[in-house]
Amino acid sequence: MERESVTLTDGRELPYRTLVRTAGVAASPLVGTLGADTAGGRLVVTDRMAVPGLDGVFALGDAAAVPDVATGGGAVCPPTAQHALRQGRVAADNVVAQPRGQPLRPYAHKDLGLVVDLGGTDAVSRPLGVRLTGLPARAVARGYHLMALRTGVARVRTATNRLLNAVAGDDCVRTGFQGRHRATLRDFEFTDACPTPEEIRARRSSAP
Repeated sequence: MERESVTLTDGRELPYRTLVRTAGVAASPLVGTLGADTAGGRLVVTDRMAVPGLDGVFALGDAAAVPDVATGGGAVCPPTAQHALRQGRVAADNVVAQPRGQPLRPYAHKDLGLVVDLGGTDAVSRPLGVRLTGLPARAVARGYHLMALRTGVARVRTATNRLLNAVAGDDCVRTGFQGRHRATLRDFEFTDACPTPEEIRARRSSAP
């Protein structure tokens, strides 16, 4: 195997590029040590996210195979933040409701699609079943993640970071403001490892 090619056992040489991505899409091995039923490494739970046979125990997110009642057919919810965030709210309500003798809420959410930002212009997304790649997919992914933030301040700060990074280069700018106050130019600084704006403009002007 060379930098840009791989040689097969029969002597043929093939050009290749390798993109490696890691993501937490598997449940922790700890789940398998709990003595409860599992499916694909995830805890089997009811649509109320209760673990059968363990009174008062609930599981959600990557650790649980939560039935996808919106899809039906025995499907389980994918281990994505879209579901985990919503499951957390329902599970919290059920934790409070159970000791009070109140009925538990089932978890039901129609999947809005998939978004994956791979960096640069590489991205894939499937909003509401529409398949997108490249820049349109990245715009959808960034927009979805931005709106998922809890507060307006967090959204403004994140959007500002992304705008400055688009101008100065990824990971070269950080915002220094916190809380609810107006941002000024002194609130932004370039990290020591990054070129200055003047150096960036000089490089761009000298590029062929």
